Amino acid sequence: MSKQAERSLTILVMDVSPVTWGKREFIRNRRDKERSEKGKGTIGPANLDDLLSAVQAFSSAYSSLERDSALILVGVAGSEVAVVHPRKDDMEEYFNNPESKLDSRKIQSDLLEGVAELVARAAAKQSSGLAGKGGPSSSLAAMASGFSIALCLINRFLVATNAGVSALRDHDSWSRGDGSDQGIITALSGTGGGGKPAAKARAWSPRIFLIQASDDRPSDYNAFMNCVFAAVKQNVVVDGCFVVDPTGKTKTSPYLEQTCDLTGGLLSKPIGSSQSNKALTEILLSVFLPPRSSRPRLNLPGIDDVDFRPRSFDTRALLKIAFVCNQCLSIFETKPVGTCPTCGAEIRLPAAPGGSGSGQAAKKARRG
Repeated sequence: MSKQAERSLTILVMDVSPVTWGKREFIRNRRDKERSEKGKGTIGPANLDDLLSAVQAFSSAYSSLERDSALILVGVAGSEVAVVHPRKDDMEEYFNNPESKLDSRKIQSDLLEGVAELVARAAAKQSSGLAGKGGPSSSLAAMASGFSIALCLINRFLVATNAGVSALRDHDSWSRGDGSDQGIITALSGTGGGGKPAAKARAWSPRIFLIQASDDRPSDYNAFMNCVFAAVKQNVVVDGCFVVDPTGKTKTSPYLEQTCDLTGGLLSKPIGSSQSNKALTEILLSVFLPPRSSRPRLNLPGIDDVDFRPRSFDTRALLKIAFVCNQCLSIFETKPVGTCPTCGAEIRLPAAPGGSGSGQAAKKARRG
């Protein structure tokens, strides 16, 4: 499609969890002090300022290259998730006027203000002990929640441009009129009840960009995979950038790997010095800034190795061989007894080879 026919809609979800970035800041300060004594500069890891600087540069470049496109920023801090741009007071106007041009200065100010409020709220919740009730993973970023909100924002935006489907749509738009399915087709295609395209109808190319620094939350596996299936169904490309743990304990995110591979997105895992000295900014601009339409013509990094091992729904362990419920497709490390813990379906043993009919025939043969 031409640029007039298709425009980019990007939802950027960033992990700004205070616990995760606080640990990185501590390691960064310790390493910088040791290197400064030897007259050397920093080699990372990235801190929260580096991340925000990179996102600011990405947003500025995005708004400069594609002013007639749309960009929404979502922050995730522990279990807290919030849309940082547009701000709450501007949200309704933003969705009512999706054709408005991007304002780079507004994006920058909203980003810093929104992240500061989100981090403060998450830190207060963590210090009060409310987050600790969820176990060790409660301080990790709820990326599944951010992913889910991103999908909702995409649908809301498309509905605002008459290119999506809403449960609150006027009942008249679903009427069949002549008894055919024209009303349903009209609503799905984003046209008015008369079959003519609406004035605001435009073709949008939606994508989600996930920037994650925390480890995967095992309890989010089911929700994360459901979001992946929804993204595939809606043809939403999901890109991922996993800022690798400086301790080397966690070098990748299996969730992001599977998500990017299944949705046809890009994945980058910067480590060490590739996170600092504006290197993170270069990665965001060179790898993730180009729109979907131009990617086939660029030499972008592919996903070489994907860990497709699922997690057990009860023990949260990564599995190579598992038991799967044939009703709800829940995954378990050990075979459930009696009923499925997820859906309550009765666990039945498979029939013996030959079935009951063969057994009765054998008995008759012995009697004869």
